[in-house]
Amino acid sequence: MPKKQDNGTVRHSLNSRICHWIMALSFFYLLYSGVMIFLHFPELYWGKVGFQGHPAIFKLEDWGISWELAERLGDRRWGRNYHYLFAWIFVINGLVYLLWNGVRKDFYLKIFPRFSELSFKNIKRVFVFQIRFSVKTDDSMSGYNVIQKLCYVFVMFVLFPFMIISGLAQMPAFTAISPELIDLFGGRQTARTLHVVCSLLLVVFFIVHLVQVFASGAVKQVRAMVTGSYVGSKSEMEVQ
Repeated sequence: MPKKQDNGTVRHSLNSRICHWIMALSFFYLLYSGVMIFLHFPELYWGKVGFQGHPAIFKLEDWGISWELAERLGDRRWGRNYHYLFAWIFVINGLVYLLWNGVRKDFYLKIFPRFSELSFKNIKRVFVFQIRFSVKTDDSMSGYNVIQKLCYVFVMFVLFPFMIISGLAQMPAFTAISPELIDLFGGRQTARTLHVVCSLLLVVFFIVHLVQVFASGAVKQVRAMVTGSYVGSKSEMEVQ
């Protein structure tokens, strides 16, 4: 449970706040540079082979943006340089976050749902609160609810690792050392396609995250991620 202070409730530890903002910055540049890279090669393929004119499972041209226009909009050299840079920052920051918090029992209580929270009745109750934006009447003010916990666990321990592995499978320098990584995906083009799909899932997660932040009070939530303490109204503090 979060600790209480005279000026509010402690919601986020110092290391969580530092890693959160580094992750947010890295995510922005990874997404932006990833778009630049994709625009320079605006088609997705399945298997080992992929080039302009080869049968593709997705073409940006089908959405009204020609290959030539996409190339002019994108910048592969700039995109790749920044993508690699912030990919390493993202990975190192994630490892620091897990190692820094891995020794703290309250970290596991905060992130991983308890068995009692996984009941259908409880998940349904939380889901109804979420879709109604009834955050202030929910117990999520004192921590993450079960849906948030499941989402964070899925993103941190499934999507992020898969993004890293599928990204490495596209790097010739890395696959020269570990060629079995390409075989794991059935081809470099498959790894690229799945990498893009995971990126879209992370964008959806990011949008939902922002919606929840604004629905529950953007100023208070951002301030809590800066100072560590959530300062709510009297009714909100009573809920906690």
